[in-house]
Amino acid sequence: MKNLPFFYNKEPIKFIKKFEKTSTGSFTKSNSNVLSDISNVKLSYKKKEFVAEFNYFDILSKERTISTGNQIKNVYFKNKKELIFDNMFVGGISVSSKKGETSSVKGYIGRIQSANFKENNKQYYKLVVPLKKKLDFFFVIEGSHYSNDFGFNSTSSIKTELSNETFFIINEKDKNKKEFLIIESNTKQTFEEFSNKTFSIRVVLGYTTGLFSGNRGYYFGYNDKEKKSFINFRFDKLRNETRGFLNPTNSNPYSWIRNIDRDKAEKLYKSNSLKPISSITFSTLCNKAIEDDDFLSVLLLIIESNTASLIFKSGGYSIALESLADIIIGDKKEKLSPITSKSENKKFREDLMCVLNKYRENEHFQDFETLEGRINQINQVTNRERLKMPFKILDIELLEEDIKVINSRNDFLHGRVPNYRNIEGIRSIDSKDKDLYYASVRLYTLLNMLILKYVGYENYVLNFSKIFENGTTYLVDEDFHRKV
Repeated sequence: MKNLPFFYNKEPIKFIKKFEKTSTGSFTKSNSNVLSDISNVKLSYKKKEFVAEFNYFDILSKERTISTGNQIKNVYFKNKKELIFDNMFVGGISVSSKKGETSSVKGYIGRIQSANFKENNKQYYKLVVPLKKKLDFFFVIEGSHYSNDFGFNSTSSIKTELSNETFFIINEKDKNKKEFLIIESNTKQTFEEFSNKTFSIRVVLGYTTGLFSGNRGYYFGYNDKEKKSFINFRFDKLRNETRGFLNPTNSNPYSWIRNIDRDKAEKLYKSNSLKPISSITFSTLCNKAIEDDDFLSVLLLIIESNTASLIFKSGGYSIALESLADIIIGDKKEKLSPITSKSENKKFREDLMCVLNKYRENEHFQDFETLEGRINQINQVTNRERLKMPFKILDIELLEEDIKVINSRNDFLHGRVPNYRNIEGIRSIDSKDKDLYYASVRLYTLLNMLILKYVGYENYVLNFSKIFENGTTYLVDEDFHRKV
């Protein structure tokens, strides 16, 4: 294929592998001067962050003091290159009483940058996140062809257009099959602008694929769009990587239902009716996440809920549904109220207040403030109706089972377990867990229908209420997919 986008990913990946090997250097200075001129410092990568280890007596010999819990800002470290540790936390001091044995200090560092890295300088950026396992979006999001300096072509990338700016999201691997998520832009910008956008993109990827990439990330700065050789870099400790087993859609019908109903899977395959999320829809989803913090928070809450226990999972999805309802309803809220006229609503409340005032002297009316508050809020949509409104706005049909679970919202928020099977007497833990399981997969499916329809997706989402029938033991007369 001609004119494929070409990416220089070999250099940053090679740098990361070398940078994370244990090495020795020196502290040249620090803000507090505690760590000036300290040699034989061992720097190593361990569990998402770097650890600097050095001799405690080297501090004492310079008549300085250091203690556990200290946070030392702007530590300069020289190891062939000059690096700056944004903040080093002193997490442990080991003093040996045996002759000849050294005593050590361990400092933990969550952010390292090259000395020439400046947050406010506008430059071209590339983010590289090492992954534990492959990020697989082949049947989930429309792929894009590219070529790289490892010497091969691939479709393991997503082209995303964000407000006159093009991002490429690449699932890269080196010659040793190590996996990396790479996100880069064709636009010059500050570090904060780029990091905010890439965080939102990682959240959208986490929602759509089930893998939220994290733990650690390397930002590389370049002078030119080609991004052939970086001029500076920054390492950041990131949010924990989370890998759930659910995601909203999959265009491969065999992926979820081949062991449940192979004939149905084969029929769907032949009809070619299941489509991945298009690059246009994915771009819209990313733009919404970047522009609307509330929408971004909903996606994050879903990601967190995906890996939570059953009771928190259902509660998390319920909160996400409430927040999403407010986003979709927006300024339509007043039009959805029982009384659509502001003047008539005011007149009605005034008439009710007049009636209430007749009972001011009645000894049985003890709390007029509460009653007045309820009259003032009489035109508000009930929570149950509010949760159903976004489906009406987006023209999504709600099934009877959907409404049943939506109406359980208060149970989840108050830690109660709904009784969908209407079992009399004391229910077993297993029975409660299966009700929670059923509620969580139905709520998750409903959230996916709303979110994807909201950003213009017109195809099918996975119906986990049907797919996980055997696990919930709650049989439903529904298809394995739901159209939005």
